[in-house]
Amino acid sequence: MKTKLTLAALSAAALFTLAACGNPAPEVAKGPISEARTTAFKAMMPNFSSMGKMVKGEEAYEVEKFKTAAAEFAVESKKPFEHFQKDEQGDGDTLPVTWEKTEQFKAEEEKFHAAVEKLNTAAQSGNLEDIKVAYGEVGASCKACHDTFRRPK
Repeated sequence: MKTKLTLAALSAAALFTLAACGNPAPEVAKGPISEARTTAFKAMMPNFSSMGKMVKGEEAYEVEKFKTAAAEFAVESKKPFEHFQKDEQGDGDTLPVTWEKTEQFKAEEEKFHAAVEKLNTAAQSGNLEDIKVAYGEVGASCKACHDTFRRPK
């Protein structure tokens, strides 16, 4: 009787282990604040992507289209930061270091806003070379923040 119970327990453990190996890591919990943050970030991406295609030469550079996208992006890029409070129901991809090193996070946020403003200013001038530099700075700012404060994807 003991043998059957032990064998059954081992079989169940083996099945559980095999099942866990084949499944991706569980998704992290997201509460309403985290969801709002994610939604705000996703809302600004179409303009950033559209500008990126022109900067990279994947699409023709259209001055007026770029100016409009940059101006809209400048407004949209502020909205996610309205939702950077700890979400007790789950912070999603925001790492705990965000709440532990608030001054460092705030400094990165300010760098990002400055880079976005520089991009918008360059866009309104229409000078593609200045735009390329400023666009790269925004991307670098995003990466710097993600490297420290966002869960790796």
